[in-house]
Amino acid sequence: MANTNEDIHMNAAPVAIARPGQSPFNRSIWQGFVRGFAQLGFPVIQVEAKKVPDPSAFPVHPCLFFAIHGAAIPPDVIMQYRNHGIPTAVYLLDEPYEVDRSTLWARYYDWVFSVDRTTVPVHSRYSHSEYLPLGFDAHVFHPEGPSIRSEILVLGSCYGTRANLLAPLVKKWGRRITWVGPRWKQLCPYGTHIDHYVTPEQCAQLYRGANIVLNIHRDSYWSHFGELNSRKIGATHLNPRFWEAAACRSCQLITPREDLQLYAPDANTFSTPEELGHQLEMFTANVKARNQCAEYIFDRISGGSYTDRSRHIVHVTGISSRPS
Repeated sequence: MANTNEDIHMNAAPVAIARPGQSPFNRSIWQGFVRGFAQLGFPVIQVEAKKVPDPSAFPVHPCLFFAIHGAAIPPDVIMQYRNHGIPTAVYLLDEPYEVDRSTLWARYYDWVFSVDRTTVPVHSRYSHSEYLPLGFDAHVFHPEGPSIRSEILVLGSCYGTRANLLAPLVKKWGRRITWVGPRWKQLCPYGTHIDHYVTPEQCAQLYRGANIVLNIHRDSYWSHFGELNSRKIGATHLNPRFWEAAACRSCQLITPREDLQLYAPDANTFSTPEELGHQLEMFTANVKARNQCAEYIFDRISGGSYTDRSRHIVHVTGISSRPS
């Protein structure tokens, strides 16, 4: 009789993933890692960041305690795992926006993975520190599947940076935009509005159905918790939208970030409302240009799934699912 997955994993050491609740902002990230480690053959146990159990609660000690973001986990809980000989790692999602804050809790982990390479030296004073870019959950974000049609898609929070770039254009373009996320109506009453956060699956449908996705990165010095980047470190990383929309083979118009030179140096970028208006004129009227834009970035993000990111973590930390 063939072994079931339960039989295979009965005595295997799991990866314990501490997820930061059910936040709409990072659900696709921790779900991607859950699937990523599982695809590499690791049993995965999910725990809530605010309810992390004592290591002795596991039938088999985890081969890795891996926290997504990590802010809600007290240092004494992390040290319990380290004292049991369990490697610990954290994936910092809001670098460098919260670097003043993240250094206070990240230092307790053996390994710190930062989405932004600029803060790797900061965290390396306390832990093994590595750059690990964001990515995409290939189970959700792919070109095939249901879609929600739109001409121009704006998806995400109404940050000041985004509002400032879009406000001069709403009179001409607002009616042709699908606005997804709260507070966009205060900027533009026109167009189609979905006034709430959406699930990763709905994001994928929106990306697949959009002729153009506008991807405006936030600025480097604002966070949900106030000014927490006193070093004024400029962000270089590409946001989740870059990876997830690209995986859906979407045409993206993007505000510049340094990491574009690493992953998609010929991407179509804009820095001013005038530049964005010019690009909208060109791409809304040119199907061939949109298709070329979409194919270019889609090809460039190969190897950027969370399974690939999980594989990198396994390689760097040297973990194994074989019980010690």
